[in-house]
Amino acid sequence: MNLTKHLAGLLAAVASCAACGAPLLSEGFNDIGTLPGSGWVLANHSTPPGGTGWFQGLPGFFPAAAGPAGSYIAANFNNAAFGGAVSNWLITPELAVFNGESLNFSLRLLGDGFVDTMEVYFSSSGASADIHDFSLLASYNSEVDTGWIGRSVIVNGLAAPASGRFAFRYVAADNIVDGNYVGIDSVSVNATAIPLPGTLTLVLTGAACVALLRTRRRRWLACAGLSLCGAMAQAAPDETDGVMSFPHVKVMAQPVRQPQPQTPPGGFMAYKDPLTGQLSNPTPEQAAALAVASRAAAPIAKPRTTPPQLTRPPHGGVGLMLDDSQVRYSVARKAADGGVTASCVSRGEQK
Repeated sequence: MNLTKHLAGLLAAVASCAACGAPLLSEGFNDIGTLPGSGWVLANHSTPPGGTGWFQGLPGFFPAAAGPAGSYIAANFNNAAFGGAVSNWLITPELAVFNGESLNFSLRLLGDGFVDTMEVYFSSSGASADIHDFSLLASYNSEVDTGWIGRSVIVNGLAAPASGRFAFRYVAADNIVDGNYVGIDSVSVNATAIPLPGTLTLVLTGAACVALLRTRRRRWLACAGLSLCGAMAQAAPDETDGVMSFPHVKVMAQPVRQPQPQTPPGGFMAYKDPLTGQLSNPTPEQAAALAVASRAAAPIAKPRTTPPQLTRPPHGGVGLMLDDSQVRYSVARKAADGGVTASCVSRGEQK
């Protein structure tokens, strides 16, 4: 027998199985304007809709997880009008999905005191982008900046290969108290590595080659190569956040973490009478008007404040470095009638 022919056949079998591990989908969001042409669906179902949908990432809030600073896709609380409910969907192209394949992505929730929530869904209804066809797989939420975190969901429990779509949904029940700014980057759907049936075929093929080879040395080389391929086939998948599995519908959702209840914002609100200058408790109408005015001028993400810098002088003690906005001083003015008035102002208020 020709050993070269046997090894070539074995390598061909390994290569055909390894091809199954190539990514089915890979998106880095360098230009989200190209997404619709690639089969993605961007659907803002917020009620009532706001002034934004999905948009190119803004490096001013945070840079991308990988690649150029703005190469990620983002959404914010302005997806819905003031006081509305955010429900903004990002749906992948249609894919043929098998057990063992995984949806991988990088996710960052800015939070800053407002709960940001991102949900992940799957539909086995082919090319359908109807949100009613999707079932929830996982939910992630935070009221603080999470930084970029790599997430993964493994396909498992499919009764047969499924054709469908994955989806991301940015959600906030009331954007007055929930929702800030989120980013998604580096989305991929990875095909399964060598499946067990393929591994069995490879083992049987290798065993046949070993039986046909005449010399002990050639048999030893074939067994060594077969052992290596078997080890590659049994490689364990990475740790994941959830498992896709719907009984009777091909995938069944694993229990997901429920969003943490949002604590109502604190603070004091008072109404100042424009005629008398007196402060009083606002009526419901006045409180609503004050809330609208305070939120209308808000940027698309809440600004952060930098705490004063702590210093430790060499002679001991602790100091704080304050900026000009924290400087206070008194000003005395002499009126024409000889009277003197004094007031305390900040440096930032000086005109």
